[in-house]
Order: sequence, then structure tokens, then C-alpha cells
Amino acid sequence: MITADWRNAPYVTEWLSKVGERTQKNYKERYPKWFAFIGMTPTEQFKKRCKDLQSDNPKERGFFEDKLIEFKNSLIAQNRGAESIHGYMTPVQSFFSAHRVPLRFKRGELSVDARPEDKVIKEWIPNTQEMKQIYQHGEIRDRSLLLVLYQSGFSETDVSSLNLEDLPNIRTHEGHYQITLHREKTDILQRTCMSEEAVHDIKEMLLEREHNGQLKPDSCGKTPLFISQKGERLTVRFINDAIKIMVEKTYGKEMAEKFKTKSLRDAYNDALLNSKPPLTQEVKDTLFGHKREGAREKYAISKATIINAYDSAFQNMSVNHGTQARKDIEVMRDQMRDITDSSDATVRNLNKMISGLSESVDKLTCEVQQQNKRFRQFFRVQNDEDLQKVWQFLDKLDQNRELTNEQLQNEERAETALGDEETIKANRKKLPQIIEET
Repeated sequence: MITADWRNAPYVTEWLSKVGERTQKNYKERYPKWFAFIGMTPTEQFKKRCKDLQSDNPKERGFFEDKLIEFKNSLIAQNRGAESIHGYMTPVQSFFSAHRVPLRFKRGELSVDARPEDKVIKEWIPNTQEMKQIYQHGEIRDRSLLLVLYQSGFSETDVSSLNLEDLPNIRTHEGHYQITLHREKTDILQRTCMSEEAVHDIKEMLLEREHNGQLKPDSCGKTPLFISQKGERLTVRFINDAIKIMVEKTYGKEMAEKFKTKSLRDAYNDALLNSKPPLTQEVKDTLFGHKREGAREKYAISKATIINAYDSAFQNMSVNHGTQARKDIEVMRDQMRDITDSSDATVRNLNKMISGLSESVDKLTCEVQQQNKRFRQFFRVQNDEDLQKVWQFLDKLDQNRELTNEQLQNEERAETALGDEETIKANRKKLPQIIEET
């Protein structure tokens, strides 16, 4: 009987305890397919295998070998590729081997012929210019992922297992960040660097996570370097999908189908091969995580040597023109900030001046109004026809202090009504005399 909690079965727990954490996750994802095919629980499978091995009947002794071949053929019928099929068969063989009852096959018995569409290799190793385009089509986390995979030579498995604790002081570090780790698949020591571009983006990513409250350890007490929106450590499949999406956004679905995340490691290898001056094979193997020949593996390579060698290769991998471009941008931002502050100060000063002028205008307006009243009081008692016209003009001016173009024309007509220029001058000369007589 198949149960939903098969992962907690004693034989499964013992089996998975003998493999690495990454392998455990892969086996838990792939084993259920065999589980559904065979229709037996892990405990039932183990007990039957032990019983079958004691039988004199060859057919019974090879029961699970025959079933695994049937399982392989069913996957072939589903048009799955060779790598996918082997990925599903590996957990089955691992389960029996972990309990000392391994399955035995003839040479080539589990081999899978390549599909017609797989015979033509559709590989695409992006160059630096193409990587620059892909880089532009991702968010800060995905851009950081891309740079760590491409510019450090890590596999998806290596990146998935990275923790913030593996990168002390990276949030305050400037330039290339040297890192030494054992590769997940081969356990071979790899001494490489995270580029200054990757360090910059990782800082931005960690700052964003800190603001969102996602910069905290997981259940194992480690803080994953890369997490999903749900706060979970990124799986290998998630990383592959994230990079594929960036490629598809940049070059379309057809090119994305040719792309494999492993191609980023291939591109890293190309950069090492094309570095100037050329790197020695020993240094290249160290940067790439390959085992060095003979006794050389026992001797460490200094941090300075690693950084210098990496820097010469980095010239072939830069996707964002290095840190200098970012420094230039920061300088421009500072200059814009200074200009903005200066503009704000100027606006404040102008506002103060305008406020002062408004007060002066209001004061002057009051004085003009008072003078107008005095003139009106004076001119009302006069019988002279010319003075009466002046009074009418001033009265109209007081009622419409804010003159429009039409009002200005009215003023000109009012002045014309007083007479020509000589008449106006004569009337002005009479004013002092009239005032004295009054």
C-alpha cells in the first residue's frame, strides 16, 4: 500500500542519511515516479528483495532488475531524454545499494539510445556581449545569480548551497571577493573569486532582503545567500528556470531551448582560456575547480595569485563595465544631488524676496489709495471742467488697479479726452494757482 508519508519510513530515512543534502532533495523529487510504478512501499521492496535473493528461481532473484528495465522503457515511451531517464533510475539503484542488496545488470543493459532530436547537439555558449544583454533582463536577485554562475564558474548546485556565513564581510568588501569552497558534486577544492560586479549586486540584494525582513537564518541556522519570494533556499531547478526566463526575455523561446545553465560555466572556461597573459594550467584548474595533476594538489595557491589571475580573466567577462562605471554613476548622482540642493536653496531665497516685495506692494497700494482719496476730495469741489475730467479718470483708476490691455486702452482714451499734449501741460501749470486760491 502506497502512503503519503513514505519519506518517514525507516528504510528511507536510513538510505537518505547516507547521501548529501543536495542528493537527498533530488532523490525525494524523482523517487515517487518509481514508487508509483512499482506499487510497493520502500519497506515492502526491501523485504521482497531479501526474500528474492534467497530463491533458487532466477526469475524471482531478478524481479527488481526486470522491473527497473520496464520502468526505463516506460520513460522512453514518454519521449524522455537519456539524462532524464537515468536521473529517475539512479534513486532506485541507490536505495537498494544503501541496504546492501544492490541490483545487478549486464553491461549496457540500462543504456538509453539518444532520441533523434538529441543527436544534433544544440548548444549555445553566450559571449560577453550576449551576456550583457541577458543581464539587463532580470531583477536584482536574478542578476546576482547570473553573475555568480558566469563570473565565478560555480555550478547551480554550488550556488544553491551558498550561505551568507560563507562570505564574511562581503557587505563591506570592495573589489573581487576571493572564495574557497569544496564543490558539491566532486568535493574538489575550488579557489575562485566573486567579481566586483557580483559583489555590488549581492550587496544591493542583501540590503533589499534586510528591508523586507528576509535576512534571517533557516531551520539549520544558516542564512541562504539566494532565496525565493517565499523565503526558501533556491533549488537547482529554480535557478535553472530563473536563468532560462532571462534568456527567453532577451533572445526568445527558440534560443532559450538551446541554452543550458551549464553553458555559463563553459563561458567562464572560455574567459580563463582567453585571459592575457595566459594562465598556467595549474592556476586554471584551481580557478575552475578541477583536480590538479600529481602532488601539486597538496600545495595551496596564495590569495594574491588567485586574485591577480582572476583579474586578468575578468576583462573577458565584465558585463557592466566594471566598478568604474558604477563609480562614475555615483559621482553623477552626487553632482545631481548638489544641484538639486542648490536649486532648493535658490527657490527658498526667491520665495522670501517675493514675500518681501508683496508686503511692499501692499503698503504702497494703501498709500496710493489714501492719496487718491485726498485728490478726490479736492477735485470734487472744483468747477473747472478740465479738473472734473481728471477726477473722473482717477476715480476709474482706483476702481481698476490691475489693468488689462483693454483698461490700458481706456486710460489712453481718458487722457486724450483731456485735450492734446499742449492743453494737458497748460492745465498742469494752472493746478498750483488753483490750489493757492482754494
